[in-house]
Amino acid sequence: MTQLETEIINFFKSSTGLKNIDLDTNIGSEEYKIFDLDAENLMETFFKKYNINYSNFTVSKYFIYPDYSWKSLIFFRFFFNKVKYPLKSKLTIKHLIEVVKKKEWFDPT
Repeated sequence: MTQLETEIINFFKSSTGLKNIDLDTNIGSEEYKIFDLDAENLMETFFKKYNINYSNFTVSKYFIYPDYSWKSLIFFRFFFNKVKYPLKSKLTIKHLIEVVKKKEWFDPT
Protein backbone atom coordinates (compact mmCIF):
# COMPACT_ATOMS: atom_id res chain seq x y z
CA MET A 1 0.00 0.00 0.00
CA THR A 2 1.35 3.42 -0.94
CA GLN A 3 1.72 6.30 1.47
CA LEU A 4 -1.15 8.19 -0.23
CA GLU A 5 -3.48 5.17 0.06
CA THR A 6 -2.64 4.79 3.74
CA GLU A 7 -3.12 8.52 4.35
CA ILE A 8 -6.56 8.61 2.71
CA ILE A 9 -7.73 5.45 4.47
CA ASN A 10 -6.59 6.98 7.76
CA PHE A 11 -8.41 10.22 6.92
CA PHE A 12 -11.70 8.35 6.51
CA LYS A 13 -11.08 6.21 9.59
CA SER A 14 -10.44 9.25 11.77
CA SER A 15 -13.22 11.35 10.21
CA THR A 16 -15.89 8.68 10.51
CA GLY A 17 -14.77 6.56 13.45
CA LEU A 18 -15.03 3.46 11.25
CA LYS A 19 -12.36 0.80 11.62
CA ASN A 20 -13.00 -1.56 8.69
CA ILE A 21 -12.04 0.69 5.79
CA ASP A 22 -9.93 -0.49 2.88
CA LEU A 23 -9.47 0.41 -0.79
CA ASP A 24 -12.71 -1.27 -1.86
CA THR A 25 -14.88 0.28 0.86
CA ASN A 26 -17.94 2.08 -0.51
CA ILE A 27 -17.97 5.03 1.88
CA GLY A 28 -21.52 5.94 0.79
CA SER A 29 -22.96 2.54 1.71
CA GLU A 30 -25.97 2.66 4.04
CA GLU A 31 -24.19 0.25 6.41
CA TYR A 32 -21.90 3.11 7.50
CA LYS A 33 -24.81 5.47 8.25
CA ILE A 34 -23.11 8.55 6.80
CA PHE A 35 -26.20 10.49 5.74
CA ASP A 36 -27.09 13.93 4.37
CA LEU A 37 -25.29 16.72 6.28
CA ASP A 38 -22.68 14.37 7.71
CA ALA A 39 -21.88 13.17 4.18
CA GLU A 40 -21.71 16.73 2.88
CA ASN A 41 -19.36 17.77 5.67
CA LEU A 42 -17.16 14.68 5.27
CA MET A 43 -16.74 15.11 1.54
CA GLU A 44 -16.22 18.88 1.70
CA THR A 45 -13.51 18.37 4.32
CA PHE A 46 -11.90 15.68 2.16
CA PHE A 47 -11.96 17.82 -0.99
CA LYS A 48 -10.57 20.88 0.78
CA LYS A 49 -7.86 18.90 2.59
CA TYR A 50 -6.54 17.56 -0.71
CA ASN A 51 -7.23 20.75 -2.70
CA ILE A 52 -9.60 19.08 -5.17
CA ASN A 53 -11.89 20.87 -7.61
CA TYR A 54 -15.25 19.31 -6.74
CA SER A 55 -17.63 21.59 -8.60
CA ASN A 56 -19.06 18.60 -10.51
CA PHE A 57 -19.59 16.44 -7.42
CA THR A 58 -23.17 15.70 -6.36
CA VAL A 59 -23.28 14.28 -2.84
CA SER A 60 -26.81 12.90 -3.18
CA LYS A 61 -25.66 10.62 -6.01
CA TYR A 62 -23.52 8.63 -3.54
CA PHE A 63 -24.99 9.25 -0.07
CA ILE A 64 -28.47 8.71 1.36
CA TYR A 65 -30.81 11.48 2.41
CA PRO A 66 -33.34 9.78 4.74
CA ASP A 67 -36.95 10.87 4.90
CA TYR A 68 -37.35 12.71 8.21
CA SER A 69 -40.99 13.61 7.73
CA TRP A 70 -43.34 13.02 10.63
CA LYS A 71 -45.36 10.54 8.54
CA SER A 72 -42.36 8.29 7.90
CA LEU A 73 -41.31 8.43 11.56
CA ILE A 74 -44.76 7.52 12.86
CA PHE A 75 -45.17 4.78 10.26
CA PHE A 76 -41.74 3.40 11.12
CA ARG A 77 -42.41 3.38 14.85
CA PHE A 78 -45.88 1.94 14.45
CA PHE A 79 -44.95 -0.96 12.19
CA PHE A 80 -41.25 -1.36 13.11
CA ASN A 81 -40.31 -1.81 9.47
CA LYS A 82 -36.70 -1.58 8.44
CA VAL A 83 -36.27 1.44 6.21
CA LYS A 84 -35.30 0.57 2.65
CA TYR A 85 -33.09 3.17 1.01
CA PRO A 86 -32.65 3.59 -2.74
CA LEU A 87 -29.50 2.09 -4.22
CA LYS A 88 -26.80 4.71 -4.78
CA SER A 89 -23.72 4.74 -6.99
CA LYS A 90 -20.59 3.34 -5.34
CA LEU A 91 -17.99 5.74 -4.00
CA THR A 92 -14.93 3.68 -3.13
CA ILE A 93 -11.77 4.76 -1.37
CA LYS A 94 -9.85 3.52 -4.42
CA HIS A 95 -11.74 6.03 -6.61
CA LEU A 96 -11.19 8.85 -4.13
CA ILE A 97 -7.44 8.16 -4.28
CA GLU A 98 -7.56 8.59 -8.06
CA VAL A 99 -9.47 11.85 -7.56
CA VAL A 100 -6.71 13.10 -5.24
CA LYS A 101 -4.07 12.23 -7.84
CA LYS A 102 -6.00 14.09 -10.55
CA LYS A 103 -6.90 17.02 -8.22
CA GLU A 104 -10.35 17.14 -9.76
CA TRP A 105 -13.60 15.25 -9.20
CA PHE A 106 -14.64 12.78 -11.90
CA ASP A 107 -17.37 10.16 -11.77
CA PRO A 108 -16.40 6.54 -11.17
CA THR A 109 -16.57 4.37 -14.27
